[in-house]
Amino acid sequence: MEGKGFLLGGLLLFCIAAISTAKNSPNGSPKLFVFGDSYVDTGNWPRNVRGPWKEPYGKTFPGKPNGRASDGRVLTDHIASFLGIESPTPYQLRNTSKNTQQGLNFALGGSGVFPSWKNDTLTVQIDQFEQLLKENVYSRQCDLEYSSSVALVSSGSNDYSFYAAAKKGSKDGLPAFTKGLVKQLAADLQRINRLGVKKVVVATLPVIGCLPIHIIPPNSYQNCDEESNKNARIHNKLLLKAVKKLNTDDGKKSTFVVLDLYNAMVSAIDQFRQGAANTEYKNPLQPCCSKIVDFICSAEGVCPNPKLSFFFDLTHPSDNGWNAIFSFLQCSLSKDLKV
Repeated sequence: MEGKGFLLGGLLLFCIAAISTAKNSPNGSPKLFVFGDSYVDTGNWPRNVRGPWKEPYGKTFPGKPNGRASDGRVLTDHIASFLGIESPTPYQLRNTSKNTQQGLNFALGGSGVFPSWKNDTLTVQIDQFEQLLKENVYSRQCDLEYSSSVALVSSGSNDYSFYAAAKKGSKDGLPAFTKGLVKQLAADLQRINRLGVKKVVVATLPVIGCLPIHIIPPNSYQNCDEESNKNARIHNKLLLKAVKKLNTDDGKKSTFVVLDLYNAMVSAIDQFRQGAANTEYKNPLQPCCSKIVDFICSAEGVCPNPKLSFFFDLTHPSDNGWNAIFSFLQCSLSKDLKV
């Protein structure tokens, strides 16, 4: 998989205000606000619709469906654990939970920067956040500006899937689409910061061409689609440039931070591939779920032990896959931050 490392070097993969700072803040602990798609959604998906609230999702953790598009934890859970807090309550469950003071999760699986499979967008999610500020659910000064408030944003993959479907596979207009998408994403990041969140962390696109849904030839699980990976790298380079400009305009070096999900996933897949050659781990490009209906894993098609698979379904890492991905992000955290 060529292109590994284009974001390495001087780039800090992920940066968060230190926990020691949080302990001195008025409310004592960081607050995490999450925006985006199914890589970070922890329960906003409708319960009455096929998907993460139905079996076999949640099989590994917590042992039953819990709204996550995996057999266990997703990226949000790892970031929250790193911060020393519980995963923030999903926005749709806020009225039934007493735990909203560590933040909220507005992300919704299937959403995008622009309207895609779901009408929900980053703009809609930020609108929901702004409304809670107006209702004084959170104090801009005490909860955001004077505490270690962090926003985690993961969005864009669904936009490209929707674009490809609308264009029936044609690449005509893709460069302009990518430029417009990154421009809107940057505007969304800036808006989150202007609402008071001190640190805004945005994930790059994942290694899209290695998702099982894009494997060439279909169902072979042997070769990544390098054209899709190339497009992802182009998007990520533009995103890095946009984030750099946001920080320059802001007058600070690290208000906006890029989380290099692409390269972390490449490394994790390589790690799994090496393990598959010597242990019982499966080919990392072959998903645990063998029966997919409308992009959703069916209970009768799930493998006996998802822990041996990197991907759970056609697009989402398994619990163990996310563990591996975050281990590579954790390396940079240990190197660059004292928490």
